[in-house]
Amino acid sequence: MTTDLRTRIARLWDDLTPAERRVAALVRADPDLLLLRTSAEVAAESGTSKATVSRLVRALGFRDAGEVRETLLAARGSGLPWASTRVGDVDERTVEASNLEAAFASLARVDRSALARRIVGAQRVTVVGLRNAHPVALQFRAQLAQVRPDVRLAPVAGQSLGEELADLGPDDVVVVVTIRRHASVVGRLVRHCAAAGADVVVVTDPTGAVLAAPATTVVLCPVDSPSAFDSLAAPMAVVAAVANDVYAASGADGRARVAAVADAYDALDELAAP
Repeated sequence: MTTDLRTRIARLWDDLTPAERRVAALVRADPDLLLLRTSAEVAAESGTSKATVSRLVRALGFRDAGEVRETLLAARGSGLPWASTRVGDVDERTVEASNLEAAFASLARVDRSALARRIVGAQRVTVVGLRNAHPVALQFRAQLAQVRPDVRLAPVAGQSLGEELADLGPDDVVVVVTIRRHASVVGRLVRHCAAAGADVVVVTDPTGAVLAAPATTVVLCPVDSPSAFDSLAAPMAVVAAVANDVYAASGADGRARVAAVADAYDALDELAAP
């Protein structure tokens, strides 16, 4: 949407009045103006009038400034990177705190102890993370592998999902991490795993709720950010919390595996001395 708005301005530029060009120049440099500022504020910043801002908005093909905001919000909600020169106007810590609060409220609606026991008791755990969800899935798999055996990450680099999911059954737990913009396969993936009888857990942002509907458990983690790219802080915090729940639920077996992993590190001399 940011690119589209700038393209619209470029097409109209020669037909704009000098006052409209002052507004258009500001918007072209920073489309967030029409989202974060009222028409009066945009007018004041450009040294024009509200009527001039309204004329430009209509010339760009929008009914009013409200429709521009709705369109920009929809674009941001789809996960499109959206750079703003006004990030400093928003306290990122406040946004992150809100994301974390909402994510842990969603997690609180889950029976966390039961979820941990299901992950501990599964014959196999497969963690799937596509596109920008991959780092979260990778971290979750690494944490679970410290506590229990047979935790897989799918898909393996350069491979497809089919090989990893061909033999799913009721003894499997599949954790799907998906963040906007979601890969087109996600909805089919969740349905396939559920139809195979697997216990499906989905960690996603609110835009993935419909895709996650067939899952046994869904945790919604907002990824809003005032900067260009989504924040993965909330989903990272949630998977860390669930991994800690799994560790607690694993009891003596989990502690024995942690010790065995540490012994393997030492035997292979893999880690630098502290």
